[in-house]
Amino acid sequence: MSTSPNRRPVRAALAAGVLFGLAYLVAVPLLRPAQVGLATDVYFLAAERVLAGESPYFAAPQGRPGYEFVYQPVVVLAFVPHALTGSALGAYVLQTALNLLSAGAIAILLVRYVERSGVTLARLDRLLVAGFVLASVHSISVFVMGQVNLQLALAVAAGGILLDRGSQWRAGAAFAAAATVKLFPAAVGLWLLRRRSWRAVGAAVATGTTLLLAGVLAFGPSLFRTYLTEVLTGESHTAEFAGGLDPSVMYVTVRRPLAALFPATDPTLLTLAALVLLGPVVVAASWDVSTRRGSLVALLATLLGTMLVLPLEPFYFSLLYYPLVPLLYLLDPGRVRGVFVAGTVLLSAVISYPAVEGLLAIAPLPAETATALAAIARETFRFAQPPLIGALLVLAGCVLFQYEAARDGISAERYEPSAE
Repeated sequence: MSTSPNRRPVRAALAAGVLFGLAYLVAVPLLRPAQVGLATDVYFLAAERVLAGESPYFAAPQGRPGYEFVYQPVVVLAFVPHALTGSALGAYVLQTALNLLSAGAIAILLVRYVERSGVTLARLDRLLVAGFVLASVHSISVFVMGQVNLQLALAVAAGGILLDRGSQWRAGAAFAAAATVKLFPAAVGLWLLRRRSWRAVGAAVATGTTLLLAGVLAFGPSLFRTYLTEVLTGESHTAEFAGGLDPSVMYVTVRRPLAALFPATDPTLLTLAALVLLGPVVVAASWDVSTRRGSLVALLATLLGTMLVLPLEPFYFSLLYYPLVPLLYLLDPGRVRGVFVAGTVLLSAVISYPAVEGLLAIAPLPAETATALAAIARETFRFAQPPLIGALLVLAGCVLFQYEAARDGISAERYEPSAE
């Protein structure tokens, strides 16, 4: 196993993520203060309503119209402690503490995993990994809103590492826990099937079914029916793509350029087109999972491909900490790692059209120039934004890795150090 001696590109990518995160931390409370505590307010209200014997659905916190609870009924039980704090502020403090603990645990798991894979990390590398997980834009946005994505990222990392160590039952349970909250991590099941990890698949199905039934027993079948038929269907956001996506919307999906290129197309067909385009890419990136790096690449492509079909916002990329960060250190210097590094930087470049528009408005430019640049930016963001380009680069890197591995006939021995 190569120890990837030239780590400057990797360090630069991780440092860039932290810089974007710090910029986000400064900018959002100033420019979009309504984002602070947004998600936790939703969790707090949902738990309060359940404790009062009411439905957690179709109710938004005061002053936050349109933001409602959208998870399975059983998930609201996890937010009962938030309601017991007695205030939205108390709930936000509790969620922030949980996010800090989750980020710290992820950082420790990643550092240990990389070092157990045969790569010795210098102190600077350990600090950068910890800094990236704690302070990159993917995490800072979660901290600001009081989101739960870092708990899900921890479940994905723990599941992958447990599977690597042969603990298939616990790995499957961890993946199922993440998929119970946000459904798209269930795509990991495709990766488990590709790896033929049958016990992990069985554990995931059993855990997911148990949690679902627990919600039905706790709240009755009618509430789950409401979630399935009314709440879940509204999460597709399909109608928003009709005529092209608004450039101010930060969804990172290949449906964005498809809608811009074919504005008259039925939005439902855009989803099918995205599946047709991304499906073969994920298959190619999952070609060989018999090696450690090949397996990590396949997991990364599976998660990322799923995200690019769905209309998700950039803070969901925190679920990619494992396997993305380990791959940056385990890949040898060369074209593949270069593509991964470039993609990682652009994934962190969470720049919105409203921010660009605001900067142009205060820039010392002639009015005609500012107007022209704003028009160009608007059309550009209708088509794509930096995180989407970064995601596509990472996917390309996954396919390139499999191609080069197959071309060069690289053996499992070169790729696979001892897990311990």
